[in-house]
Formats: sequence, C-alpha cells, structure tokens
Amino acid sequence: MYYSYIQIDATMEGAEKTMKYLARSISKHENASKIKCLGTSTETKRELEKIFKLPLLSQALLKWYCDLPKSNDIMFNWTNDFYIFGMENLMVALEGYRFIRDDKGWIDISKTMEWCENWIIISSWSGNPVIADISKEETPIYYDYVGEDFSPKLLVDSLEKFDYFLSVWLNKHDDRYYKSGEYQSNFYELMEKEWKVKLSDEEIENICEFLPIVKSNENFAPIKQRTIEKVKKYFVYLDDPGENKSKVILALKKETGLSLDEIRNRLNGDIFLIAEGYGENTLVLAEYFNSLGAKIRIEEK
Repeated sequence: MYYSYIQIDATMEGAEKTMKYLARSISKHENASKIKCLGTSTETKRELEKIFKLPLLSQALLKWYCDLPKSNDIMFNWTNDFYIFGMENLMVALEGYRFIRDDKGWIDISKTMEWCENWIIISSWSGNPVIADISKEETPIYYDYVGEDFSPKLLVDSLEKFDYFLSVWLNKHDDRYYKSGEYQSNFYELMEKEWKVKLSDEEIENICEFLPIVKSNENFAPIKQRTIEKVKKYFVYLDDPGENKSKVILALKKETGLSLDEIRNRLNGDIFLIAEGYGENTLVLAEYFNSLGAKIRIEEK
C-alpha cells in the first residue's frame, strides 16, 4: 500500500535545502554518543496502515525528513524520553491521540473534531506530543501535556526554527553541565545566545517552558519573568587564586572547560570571569571556589 506522506513533489528536487541543522548535528562524530536510533511496533504499524491514511505532508516537513532516519526514531540519550519520530513511523506516533482503539477496533477521532487531521506528531517527551501543523506552509510547531485539557501551545512559528533549536540543543549538550535532570544556569546562557540567532524572545520563552528538564525555569528565568520580577544576573569573578593555586586551576579547568594555558593567560590578565547566570547554581559555584581558598567577587546586574 502507498501512503500520501511519501509522495514527494517533483519540485522538491530543486528546492533550496534550508532545514539541515539537525541532520548536520546528527552526522557529527562528537554527537554520536548523544543519540540512539530505535525501532517501533511493527504490529501496530501494520494495523493502522491497513485502515488509515495520513494527509499529504507539507513541503517543509518533507524537506526536513530528507536527511533524517526514515524507519527509526531518534532519542536524545541524556533525556531517556525525548524522541524524534522517523517519517515512516508518523502513523504510529498518532496512536492514542488521533487513532484510538476501543472494543470495536480502531477509530479516527479527527472525524469528531477532537483532533485536527492536519496535526502530525513529529516528536515527544514523556508521552507529551510535539505537533507539526501541516496545513500551513511554514509548518508551525505546537506542544501540549498529557493529562491536562488538550490545548496545544505554540512553540515556534516554523519547522525550520524547530530544526535549528534541536540542532543547538544537541550540539551544546554536555554532561558536565547536566546533573540530576537539570542544567546549570551558565549552560542556559550559552544556549540562549545561540537561539537568538533565529528565535524571537517569545519563542525562547516558550522553549524554556518546553524543555524536558527538571526545574528548568528555576535555573533559567524566562524572559517575561525576568522583566516582571527584575531577576538579577550574577557575574562571578576570580580576583586571586590564593595559596591553593594548583587546586583552583584544576577546578577552573573542570568547571569552565578551558585549557591550562588558557587559564594561566587569564590569570595573568586583569579580569577572570568564571561564570555568569540567573540561577542559584552560579552562587554555589562561587562558594565552591571560596572553599578552595580563592578570592571571589560576585557582581549583580
């Protein structure tokens, strides 16, 4: 049986390749350990494909899948539950949302207007759907939470921006900054600088709420919250390494990722900024260097 979602328009061959950010990131050798390719339930897939048919996918979504795995889903390893569905698995991804099994068999709830037939689930975390609206040319991306009144919220206004967001997230993730399911605030600062290349402040705020990371909003105050509550940003400076200079240098190497030569050069300079951020982790880091005997200065802006 042939499916509408694999009928690629001939104009695609000459189309400009704009959505390659994630595909390039996946192909990088340094990212190989960060992802895992997984299969899907073949039995459920066969059942659904015998009964239902997906609508024609948008050109944007077809472009996106050109260089991504087709039959396997991608999991970001450090989350254990963030998935990007392969194009051939989009039907199965709708199980429990659009396609529901009852005592009489499978039903399509888009017929009762509880689910829009142009909504395609392309990703999920902890069972929460990430939805592409293929009725619009730019293919905006929405998300929602299972267990609440279903009302998808806008994440970004195009699939290209979602592609860019995922690429930055994958490239910049480092286990050094990720502890007990949450990132340190200085890592969020790094992410935000990259996101601002293509994303609006409102979209970055949406992403802060979207990320599948425990207490993310406590470590990285959303833009609106910063404005309303006037959240202050902390800057941690090293004024003097103290008597335990060797221990401080090793700690700087571990916490900043700088080489020993880079650290020595900065120590010989006028200012050594160790970290900056909005969360308490920045202050905890300052206390750590204080405990090593270093002279630390904290500024708020």
